[in-house]
Amino acid sequence: MNATWRHIAAYLLGLVAAGALATAAFHKAGDPILFMDQISAHQVTPASWSPVLAYFFIALELVTAAAFVVFIWPRLVFTGTILLMVGFIVVTAIAWSHGSIEDCGCFGRLVERGPKTVIIEDVIVIALAALGFYLARGFRTRRRQWFLVAPLVLIALALTLFGTALPIDGIVVDISPGTDLSDMTLLGARAPVDSGLVLVALIGPECPACESGIDHLKQVVVEEIVPHVVAAYPGNRGEAQAWRLKHRPNFPVATSPERVLRQYYRKLPATFLLDDGTVRRVWWNRIPSSAEVAAALVSEGD
Repeated sequence: MNATWRHIAAYLLGLVAAGALATAAFHKAGDPILFMDQISAHQVTPASWSPVLAYFFIALELVTAAAFVVFIWPRLVFTGTILLMVGFIVVTAIAWSHGSIEDCGCFGRLVERGPKTVIIEDVIVIALAALGFYLARGFRTRRRQWFLVAPLVLIALALTLFGTALPIDGIVVDISPGTDLSDMTLLGARAPVDSGLVLVALIGPECPACESGIDHLKQVVVEEIVPHVVAAYPGNRGEAQAWRLKHRPNFPVATSPERVLRQYYRKLPATFLLDDGTVRRVWWNRIPSSAEVAAALVSEGD
């Protein structure tokens, strides 16, 4: 294989790595708090380090992806990718040996895999990066490539710092009309979420938007717009009971562990109109008025 074809093959391998890194980093940038919690759950580093580590790895993965796309210093970038994957393997193995993890958050919300699967995947990435390192030998970075990578790095840093401000809840959480949420586990909901029309509002403490939306939920019940309305509180029954006594809702307040409910939102509140467990409408970061809920039903022909 001549040098040109070797470098093209190396570039394609770099694009594969860039796609994996950018996709993972995008989801983590959209919800860095979840990523911080996942880092803390590994119990490999002090919890106080988690915010710094979370933003560092998000930025590192995005900048590395940008370098692969423009093919800047490919052998150095492939080497860095190998070291990054080795580091992930070591951390995963340590946490696994301590029994600190059941599912890995290396890819944020994308998937929940066991540590064994994660290690195998990282080994595959290492193998591809090693092949890319070999194929990229002799490649020289041109000056014009630096002009191309600069805006990508700026975008990477902006996404790292301001990802939570972007209206990408549906993309990050992967919930939209048509998503099946029939497996949502809510204790004390009184009615199953996979039976008929149900309006589910995820609420929590220290949530001004939750407080202001309570009257909206009460009005939905009074007007009998949907058969069932339920608020889901991330915590135990005692905490949910305290919230219920404070706000005296005319609808049930169900509970579920925060770790379980956290997969359905970036920040509270989040409201889902379900039809036999399937999402018909989503309202991110707010609780809709009764008129909005009624309009959502009319738009669907109800």
